[in-house]
Amino acid sequence: MPGPPFRRGDVVDLCPIEETDLEFLQRNYNDPVVRRWMPAVNPTNGAQMESDFDDWTDDDSTRMLACVDDDPVGMISMFVVVEESGRAMIGAWIAPEYQGNGYGRAMTAQMVEYAFAERRLHRLTANALATNEPSRATLESVGFEQEGIQREAYFVDGEYVDRVMYGLLASEWDGV
Repeated sequence: MPGPPFRRGDVVDLCPIEETDLEFLQRNYNDPVVRRWMPAVNPTNGAQMESDFDDWTDDDSTRMLACVDDDPVGMISMFVVVEESGRAMIGAWIAPEYQGNGYGRAMTAQMVEYAFAERRLHRLTANALATNEPSRATLESVGFEQEGIQREAYFVDGEYVDRVMYGLLASEWDGV
């Protein structure tokens, strides 16, 4: 069960991740439907997930579950936070059974608002596989601009895939 909502939204709430949520995270990290959009090739077992969870509390990253009616539907992270430059990177995924409901856009917009309004960051970046049209559309729908392409940056499902790099400045954010 996720922690109490940290940010409430009309569509999803963003909630702190608790140790009891690790099974949900592990199940979805390993799910081929989720994993195909990430450059993850190794399976994640329970001990690895617990270790990752412990590491998350020791850095400046922010990782939250997107929840609908107190049930987790996905995860969003803000990481590689560089306070001196006011920048960070975000990444997200939605569990297969909840995809296509607008949850990705809602949680991304909430994380962007948090980053700019509460953390006072200046710039956010995000990456997406060139083949991941849903993720690219989500980023663009909240205002991210494509800034470049790294050719054949990932090896996914037996082929090299380009990485599309996105950026969004606080001055460009209109609170979608």
